[in-house]
Amino acid sequence: MAKCVRVFLTNTPMISKKLQFLFLLSLMLIVIHGIEEQLTGFRHTDSFVIALGSYLSMSPEAFYWAFHIIWWSLLPSVYILLRKNPVMLPLLTLFSVVFVFELHHVVKAFVANSYYPGMITAAFYPVLGVFFYKELVQSWRFRLKNKARGSNFVPDGQHE
Repeated sequence: MAKCVRVFLTNTPMISKKLQFLFLLSLMLIVIHGIEEQLTGFRHTDSFVIALGSYLSMSPEAFYWAFHIIWWSLLPSVYILLRKNPVMLPLLTLFSVVFVFELHHVVKAFVANSYYPGMITAAFYPVLGVFFYKELVQSWRFRLKNKARGSNFVPDGQHE
């Protein structure tokens, strides 16, 4: 497994292998979370999906699929860009909002005092998010520290 994952991790300016690996883990979590949402009928019960679908004159199911097809198609593209483009740190920072946003499943389950669609996998977002944010902050610090020196390469994909 480790050799298989190493193929996807490269030395990239300002983006450590650890951050790349955490992004890959988050992509896997997003896929598993999407499967849970599908199996439990999330698109028919979530107030965000219903409200935004209504606002855009779409059924909740059509809105759910339109949003998720775009989201799921975009993420692999972001990873490919992440490996080739040193300015991806701001985009990873924007992506990191997902770790907080997905907590709405857990909050709604708590309020309802019962299972809420997507709750099981959503509980893993804050755990992965802590590691992701820690590495993201280190990447920003490394980038800012080395920007003044004119160097932005992370040796061996790790931070000092």
